[in-house]
Order: sequence, then C-alpha cells, then structure tokens
Amino acid sequence: MRPTVKICGLKRAEDVQMCVRHGADILGFVVDYPQETPWNVRAESAKELMKAVSEAAETCIVTGGAPAKVLNLALKIKPNYVQLHCGETLEDTVYISDKLGKHGIKVIKTLFPQMPDLEKAAKDFSTAGVYALLLDPRTPDNAVAGGAVNLSAYKKLRCAVNCPVILAGGINSENVKEVVFQTEAPIIDLMTGVEHLPGLKDAAKVLAFFQSLRECGKPFRAL
Repeated sequence: MRPTVKICGLKRAEDVQMCVRHGADILGFVVDYPQETPWNVRAESAKELMKAVSEAAETCIVTGGAPAKVLNLALKIKPNYVQLHCGETLEDTVYISDKLGKHGIKVIKTLFPQMPDLEKAAKDFSTAGVYALLLDPRTPDNAVAGGAVNLSAYKKLRCAVNCPVILAGGINSENVKEVVFQTEAPIIDLMTGVEHLPGLKDAAKVLAFFQSLRECGKPFRAL
C-alpha cells in the first residue's frame, strides 16, 4: 500500500477540493495556534473549510495549548484527528487523548528531532493513548523556517514504538520517492512542499507530487 498522505496548512476551500481530487487522504488545518504562523485560521473558518472535504478524505486540526482549550476546539470543530504541536506534556496528552477518544477523535502527538531522549519520549507518548506520533523538524518557534526530513531519527522511532509514526519535513515531488523507499513510512505529511505561498497550495505541485508517488510502484487510489 502507498502511504497515507496528509496535506496540512490549508486556508482556501478551492485548495481543499483540489487536494482531495488529486489524492490527499487527510486535510490539515492549523487552528487557533498559540504562536504566530501564516497558516493559522480561526475555529469558525476551519469549520467552513471542512465542509469542502468530501467523504473520500478525513480532517485534522493542528493546535496546542491548555487541555481545556484543545478540547473545546476539537468538540466544536469535530475533526477526525487533533494534532498536538506545541509542547504538550505527557500528562496533558493522556488527558486529551482519553477525553477525545470518547468522541471518536484520534490524537496525533508531534515530536521534534532535537528533543532530549527522543526515543524515550516517543515510547512514553505512544502509551498515552495517541493514535500516532509525528516527527517534524518544524518546531513551534520556527514554523516558517521549517526544516528537512530527518530519516535517521524517523527510523529509530519506528523501531521504538508500535503506533504509526508520521514523517514530515520538506517532502515534495522531487524527494518523495526516495523518502518512501528509505522509510516505508505509513503516513507522510506535507505543507510547504506543495505551496506557492504559505497557506496557498499550488495545483501543479500537488499534481506533480502525486504523479511522483505513483512512480513508487505502490497501489494508488484513482482520481
């Protein structure tokens, strides 16, 4: 099976529809993020954008902060996934995962390559009730700068935990084949690699990405 593809940082309904049409499995929206970022949208805007997501795809909000705030957002917007991306503690993650799990909402916890004791952190969070972990060089304080995919750290995490580990970090049409070959990642996350400007997806880049993914020799959902 080809990896599940999550495209994040969407801000326009036409981009949502275009990404789904070309093959995106999960559409991500950065919602009420605690720090300034060009991809941020308000909760009401996210709810409107999610109306453009067909039944062929799922939705995810990327947020962070106090558990009460995260829970309120999630229950208001009702996505399929909530991605915690702003340094939430293990205790917070356990609490959020338990509460949202009762509503059928899965939690993704983001980890960063430079975290101390990364493998131990991954093991701890993987037992906290999360659906998946996401390894991302785009830390809360350098969201615009981003970073390159860290294949070595990713492989270590895949060996350390049993839950899915999502791979992120500058993935685009030019490197996706090598990334998939090197990691066999079950889920990959893209954002800037298919953008014209922050929050503005580029249809040509999205199409080129999925064309490259087809060339990996893995089964692919037809348009």
